[in-house]
Amino acid sequence: MKKIMMVLTALLLSALISAAPAKYEIKFASIAPDGSTWMNVMNELNDEIMEKTGGEVKFKFYPGGTMGDEKDVLRKMNIKQLQAGGFTSQGLGEVVPEVRLLNLPLIFQTYKDVDCVMTKMEPMFEQKFAQKGYIVLGWPEIGFVYVYTKNKVETLADLQKTKMWIWGDDILVGTMFKNLKIVPIPLSITDVLQSLQTGLIEGVYCSSLSAIAMQWNTKVKYMLDLKIANVPGGILINKSAWDKIPAKYQVIVKESCKKYFDKLTQMSRKENEDALNVLKKQGIVFTKIQKPEDQKFFEDVSVKTSNDLVGKYYTKPMLDEMMKCITDGRKAK
Repeated sequence: MKKIMMVLTALLLSALISAAPAKYEIKFASIAPDGSTWMNVMNELNDEIMEKTGGEVKFKFYPGGTMGDEKDVLRKMNIKQLQAGGFTSQGLGEVVPEVRLLNLPLIFQTYKDVDCVMTKMEPMFEQKFAQKGYIVLGWPEIGFVYVYTKNKVETLADLQKTKMWIWGDDILVGTMFKNLKIVPIPLSITDVLQSLQTGLIEGVYCSSLSAIAMQWNTKVKYMLDLKIANVPGGILINKSAWDKIPAKYQVIVKESCKKYFDKLTQMSRKENEDALNVLKKQGIVFTKIQKPEDQKFFEDVSVKTSNDLVGKYYTKPMLDEMMKCITDGRKAK
């Protein structure tokens, strides 16, 4: 009986803390849908932070793109309507262009590639975000990106005649498509599902887990089994909002974020692999580029796109440093 009363008391205290207004409320927006792995982990993180700060600090979530696309979220953070957000490399690159190094086409092929580069370059990226007025709370990744289409893609010509979506005015992806001789259709990410349904677009690019979370998998039939890019994720909070949080609570938030975002990355990796199997079971047909000359063309486009973006997103020494990091990592045992 005593044990039951202790549990009930703990639950009651937890409920009271959750219901009470927080002194330091962090309004947080993301395009990740409610109920997704991303938002489930964010809720776990929030519970721990509230418990450890006695309810003084907590997140208030706006998931599923309810605050708009990533550019909208950044704009609302700038006017203090929001304090924090979860972003893909596109949103992160709006603040620190150099981050786009992390999702250059056909560069990253293994998690070891990703880990080597992040270990080396994270501090530099975080310093640049701080200079722009943002604190990075973590780097939970999205995963490797594949192309999903309504029609079979086994050659470069197949891809070139596909009505491909591009996320807004993304210069990086736009440069890659230009080099692939593809004229994409720009849309907000929140318009993709309907556009697939109506036939406005016939192809999208995303991670396997995102394809399911966004329900895009229900509108396509094929997946090109080629890792087009790696997509990092990042959690940003306005420095002005961060500085209002007492130092003792900042330590708690940082430690909890480190734990949960490392967990989220590992979960995302596993669930992305699992999602590939789910897609196969759902009837999505996996295809490969068949012609050696087409495979070579993709490799050439990777090199050309990386070099074309020097001066737009990053410097040549930064690109060389990243490529050396990947090469050295692959040589190491």
